Amino acid sequence: MGIKLENISKSFGEKIVIRDFSIELPDSGVIAMMGPSGCGKTTLFRILAGLDKPDSGRIISSNHKRLSAVFQEDRMLGGVTALGNLIAVIGRDRLDIAKSWLEYMGLADSAHLLPREMSGGMRRRLAIARAMAYGGDLLLLDEPFAGLDADTRENIYPYIFSKNKSCLTIMITHDLDEARKLADQVVIMDGIPLSIRG
Repeated sequence: MGIKLENISKSFGEKIVIRDFSIELPDSGVIAMMGPSGCGKTTLFRILAGLDKPDSGRIISSNHKRLSAVFQEDRMLGGVTALGNLIAVIGRDRLDIAKSWLEYMGLADSAHLLPREMSGGMRRRLAIARAMAYGGDLLLLDEPFAGLDADTRENIYPYIFSKNKSCLTIMITHDLDEARKLADQVVIMDGIPLSIRG
């Protein structure tokens, strides 16, 4: 067992987003979570990341101690270069790793740029590079490829998923083709409160 969610419920004021939600996830592999906007996927993401607490229920994790995430927002350090953004989370002693991930994401020539000097797609790739360089046992991806064109996605897919066979990756996506291509298992979330359809 990797992560087990038991009877998770979460409300914001009078709005119930998740009610008695349970699922058991494996220790490794890629799980794609899909569903309509507003169904609670990002709330579940935030609960798994420890940013929100469920109102009730519990999460049991066997060995996921180190978590890395790509949020819907890029969350860059605005006054730091692209390379500096990676060094800030992994340390200067891992400079070679930071440079490698910039290269994998097609950003080797942009290492000196500040986030405001980069396009939206470049910032998105930088956010992915930073999460991947940090690594960990659990990788959470919330619409990680949003805003990237098809060719760019195809170029970076192999680096992300071939290098994470030993960890559990949970990816929120609205792209069924993407989910089928990348995920070992696709979980369809449907309705409010959140529930599993299949």
